[in-house]
Amino acid sequence: MSAMPPCRRSLPLLLLLALVLVREGRGAAGPTPPRYPGDQASPAELQRFYQDLQQYLNVVTRHR
Repeated sequence: MSAMPPCRRSLPLLLLLALVLVREGRGAAGPTPPRYPGDQASPAELQRFYQDLQQYLNVVTRHR
């Protein structure tokens, strides 16, 4: 039985690493939008939500 060349042994490992990096990159596409606190939220919670929403929209729509 002959030994596998070093480049042949590392090829599957490199492919696996590339696949993991590509899959992890999809989740970090941008900031997550703020969650609506619900219809029964207090005015302070709604104010915080709308501030967070405005900041989110500024980040998403800024010129690059």
